[in-house]
Amino acid sequence: MFRRIIAMLLAGLLLAGLSAALAEPDAVEIEAGFDLPDDEIMPEALDVALSLDAPGDAPVANEAEPEELTLTKSAKRTVALGISYQIVVPGKDIKTCKSSNTKVATVTKQGLLKPRKVGNAKITVTPKKGGKLVLTLKVKDPNAPTAVAIDQGKSATVAAGDTLQLTATVSPDTASQAVTWKSSDKKVAVVNGDGLVTALKKGKATITATAGKLSAKLALTVTKAGWKPCTIAHAMGGIDGYAYSNSMEAFEENYAKGHRLFEVDLHFTSDGKLVLWHSWDYQYCSSHTPGYKPTYKQFMSARIYDRYTPMDLKKLLKLMAKYPDIRIVLDGKYGVIDTVKREFKLILSTAKSLKLTGVLDRMIVELYNEEMYSAVKKIHAFPDYMLALYKIFTGAPSESAFRSVAEYCRDKGIPVIVMDVTWWNPAYVDIAADCGVKLALYTVNSDSEAQAFFDAGVIALFTDTLPPV
Repeated sequence: MFRRIIAMLLAGLLLAGLSAALAEPDAVEIEAGFDLPDDEIMPEALDVALSLDAPGDAPVANEAEPEELTLTKSAKRTVALGISYQIVVPGKDIKTCKSSNTKVATVTKQGLLKPRKVGNAKITVTPKKGGKLVLTLKVKDPNAPTAVAIDQGKSATVAAGDTLQLTATVSPDTASQAVTWKSSDKKVAVVNGDGLVTALKKGKATITATAGKLSAKLALTVTKAGWKPCTIAHAMGGIDGYAYSNSMEAFEENYAKGHRLFEVDLHFTSDGKLVLWHSWDYQYCSSHTPGYKPTYKQFMSARIYDRYTPMDLKKLLKLMAKYPDIRIVLDGKYGVIDTVKREFKLILSTAKSLKLTGVLDRMIVELYNEEMYSAVKKIHAFPDYMLALYKIFTGAPSESAFRSVAEYCRDKGIPVIVMDVTWWNPAYVDIAADCGVKLALYTVNSDSEAQAFFDAGVIALFTDTLPPV
């Protein structure tokens, strides 16, 4: 009602101004600056000899000239967002135009068409002479994705534990290049929002990049983890000058530094629970003396070195589930077969109870003798092993003895032999290489020594303080 009153007042003022202008030629001209919708102006005002523009007809600064859209009969047309169109009926003036869906496209009475959103609409065009024409309109986004492709192709192979950076290209170039990534099997491989794939275990997965309603797929094959020069965070890595803590804080600190390969020590408490600790000969807190074997409750309620959070088997398995990019070297400490069987049966049953058996595929079992290998294999098919020599030899083995061990590892598919750094003999590397196996050393905390060992062909170094490699 308010807008109608304004229109009537405006019309009156304009009529008065025109009359004054006729009577007094030198009178100042009055300009109208209003732009009101036709349907909100009373008929009396419309009779005034002044043209009021319909909505959308007012010029907009820097607006591009509309493209001509010619109709000779009812037709279908596809138009693009961001472009205006002027409907033209050759040889005829347009009386009115109407849109069936103004959310998709609006049109003025004179035929100025403006697409608003992707969709469909019908524009009814009524010429001043002749019958109506119906324009069946489809509005498209010229910047909408028409294709997406993964730049690395349609297939790739990567070893467990390694990463693969994928990128995707969306067509056309003007389309948003943002894509979402997804793995069909998160137990085999995971992918983050930037397309970084982390291979977790041997198997196959499909990695999908999606842009809008379009997608591209890459068939990923994950092979058995390969060994390359690396450092292994010993007992979860050192923290605040402390070694052997196996604590949550040690893991978090060394993970933040970039470590992804950790060694942990497992021991039975006096009541038969598995917890992470290096040896009961070491004092884990001030309230218990060295050599004391605590109950599970005593150990878990204490603080490692009176400051750090202790870990048990369940916490370890849950930690591996939370961090799918880590691998664990499992130092079970026990070489007696009956104890080994009890230990690994408990590991398997606990993983099953937590529904986390998948994380076992990221465990590397440290073996201490031939019998242990056979016993563990019968309990669970862990994908990777390494053979530690400290329970086989009391000192550095002769080269011939070392060769026998290397040949055994070759025959059983055990890729790595582990020994104390004080047993180091450069000849071991060549013997191991002859048998197709690698050599790892513990514990190395010197940068210069580490580089020398890597240069000599050592594949892995257990460390408390060295950065990840």
